[in-house]
Amino acid sequence: MNITAIHAGFKREIWEFNKTLFWVPVILAGLLILAPLLQLLLIHDYQFANIPFNLEKMDGVSHPEFFSKVGFALTTGLFMPFLTVAFFIQLYYFTNCLFDERRDLSIYFWRSLPVSDTQTVLTKLATGMFVVPGVFCLAATAVYALALLALLVVSTVLSVGYDISIWAIWSEANLVTNLVMAWLNILPFAIWLLPVYAWLMLASAFASRAPILWAILPVVIVLMVESFIVAYFHLDERFFAGLLLDYFQVSLDLLPEELAHGEPSSTSLFSIFTNKISLFGTIVGTVFLGATLWLRKHRSEAA
Repeated sequence: MNITAIHAGFKREIWEFNKTLFWVPVILAGLLILAPLLQLLLIHDYQFANIPFNLEKMDGVSHPEFFSKVGFALTTGLFMPFLTVAFFIQLYYFTNCLFDERRDLSIYFWRSLPVSDTQTVLTKLATGMFVVPGVFCLAATAVYALALLALLVVSTVLSVGYDISIWAIWSEANLVTNLVMAWLNILPFAIWLLPVYAWLMLASAFASRAPILWAILPVVIVLMVESFIVAYFHLDERFFAGLLLDYFQVSLDLLPEELAHGEPSSTSLFSIFTNKISLFGTIVGTVFLGATLWLRKHRSEAA
């Protein structure tokens, strides 16, 4: 395995997508930093004066359940906007990653390099599945670190200036665990959605123009035809619609029994994503990837 070629492949993908991967998370991070600062500036004096009084009720008291909720809310509140935007960026990337190189004919240049089509396709897949959300998670982690720094300052000020201790939050809020789990959630989420990513890459490799339409229209047509057949023959169930709904539906029933009746946590999210992974979905995604690879080898121009 040529590690240098693999590294160069990832650098190429990041270079071609660098503006989006840099400016979108930076702007989002800036908004999430400015929002609480602006809210703090708008707090009235009497509301600000009541904060130490309300915190005195927690002074020296252990509230593991409350602090656990606070830690989960902090992590989710910071990472969810980044991962949501990252998901839409992923969809855009997969839809265009193989189409753009055919449209501008840069595919001929890349083929002149000692890099196989298989390596190129897998590099693009790994970039979309892991690098894109990883970059956004990195930005979210930076904001998370700033939030912990602000919490450290607040804890110190309250402890020294008001003799109020909220240090228990550092041991009971699972701050490090939530951060680690937020990163680990990328893996099962990516494997679960492998069929979607591979299908978008297939549309990107096949389309002569408007790859997003080639990705959406076949699914819509199949669902419409199935709906017509079910209504015409008075059938009881829709096979394809039910299959898609069952695969993509997320429910708390997917949680292990010991977590289903507890408080929501990042561990709960990891369990849900892990339980959504199926052998059928992985096989379908692999078939789509195989078709994508074949098209990449035999289709060189977009139009």
